[in-house]
Amino acid sequence: MKSVVKEWLFQDNISLKQQTVVLSALRGCDGQPKEDLSKKLTRMLRSAILYNAATPTSNFMKETMTLDEIALLSKNADKYPMHYYTHAMHACEIIGYKHPDDGIRVWFNKAYVTMVKALHLNPETESECDYRLRDGVDSD
Repeated sequence: MKSVVKEWLFQDNISLKQQTVVLSALRGCDGQPKEDLSKKLTRMLRSAILYNAATPTSNFMKETMTLDEIALLSKNADKYPMHYYTHAMHACEIIGYKHPDDGIRVWFNKAYVTMVKALHLNPETESECDYRLRDGVDSD
């Protein structure tokens, strides 16, 4: 079956709930201009999760973003709706734990940790994330 979703998201160690969290982050932050860091992060998420079905010249997914830009986005987290921010943060967490490519996985893990610490919280471990988002139970 053809799909725009990359195969790595269907690994046995990724729960359906984790897939849902990642896919929920594909929508950008409303009310922000195209150049905003939140839009860059959304394009980074899309490139890690989806195959580009648009024309090769489309900017729907094409993006590079530095960890310094993640730090700046996180420093200004109060500028964004918390709903957007936490969806993006949790998608970064799952990609940062589950993506098969070391470079992508490490970048997203660092982004996740930066975003969490900006909220004065502690990052979850992979096993804590797996437990919280396990299939077959309601959220704790």
